[in-house]
Amino acid sequence: MKVLALHLPQYHRICENDRWWGEGFTDWVNVKKAKPLFHGHEQPLIPLNHKYYDMTDLGTLKQQFEVSREYGIYGFCYYHYWFNGKLLLEKPCELLLKHTEIGQKFCFCWANESWARTWDGKEHDILIKQEYGGREDWEKHFDYLLNFFQDSRYIKIANKPLLFIYSCNRLKQFDAMIAFWRQRAIENGFDGLYIAEFVNSFNSGQDRHDTDIIVEFEPLCTARYSISNLKKLKRLFCKKTGKIDFLDYDYVWECLLNSNRKYDKKLWRSAFVGFDNSPRKGNKSLIIRGATPEKFKKYLTQMIHSDARDYDDSFMVINAWNEWAEGAILEPCENWGYGYLDALKQVLLESGKLNFNQLST
Repeated sequence: MKVLALHLPQYHRICENDRWWGEGFTDWVNVKKAKPLFHGHEQPLIPLNHKYYDMTDLGTLKQQFEVSREYGIYGFCYYHYWFNGKLLLEKPCELLLKHTEIGQKFCFCWANESWARTWDGKEHDILIKQEYGGREDWEKHFDYLLNFFQDSRYIKIANKPLLFIYSCNRLKQFDAMIAFWRQRAIENGFDGLYIAEFVNSFNSGQDRHDTDIIVEFEPLCTARYSISNLKKLKRLFCKKTGKIDFLDYDYVWECLLNSNRKYDKKLWRSAFVGFDNSPRKGNKSLIIRGATPEKFKKYLTQMIHSDARDYDDSFMVINAWNEWAEGAILEPCENWGYGYLDALKQVLLESGKLNFNQLST
């Protein structure tokens, strides 16, 4: 089993964020200004040694690779932003592509949603709208991705580049686009594409899409579909009244582990570290309380050994490496040190699911 960590390549300055949020904005601005909203609320989260890094710094890319490999992470799944030909936050991955001396294995997740001031991907108060072109745009998009697919570090399954799609339902011509991309991949020496479909608040996974594997985006998938009806009503009330939406870490993990949702294909195991998006959303946030490295280790162990669902054991996906403004971080921090990375490494070693030699192959 190979561990993929979702990765947000946001921590660098771009002119669009300067215009929308103010000069010099990155998500670090949200992280730094976060405040505790109740007794015991662990905010702000602070990177270890106060290292508020820049993702366009080559040293940052090298350090993240070295640390992630040491603790058993096979590769990063970088969010990729394409808006009908317009790229955003592309510089870190383009820098990685140029520096082949960094052994970072990686793939992309096309985060195909609009950017909004509310940080929720919904179609209101939009900063840049996600619009889809036709065949001409598909061609341009594929040609851009091909530069990365052809890199030896890009993750492939049976000679098929791995590509995650965040929200298949948003693409009305999804199957036609994927068929076109698969053919273009074959024409360029691959055996097609391996498409991973995220199940989340915008995509239930119950529609039949031309995808190869299901990945539940946690903890939002469980919080949307697998909690009790009473909890769902409470969440709706919080949303309508603008109150903090609290869920318990143990409860969410138990619902995740006991889920019996079925799909028309297999799924990869999917885990989460924690969740707290109050740095972005304040009193309108979702906060999953009670996360600790010890609990993460316990539940991750149970997930790895579970055979209750139709799992494919090729990969496990963890949310996330560095979603600091959503409280989903494996990266070392002042609050927990290397606690979550230590927990991950111990689980992988104790379970016998990981051969560390594979990290260099």
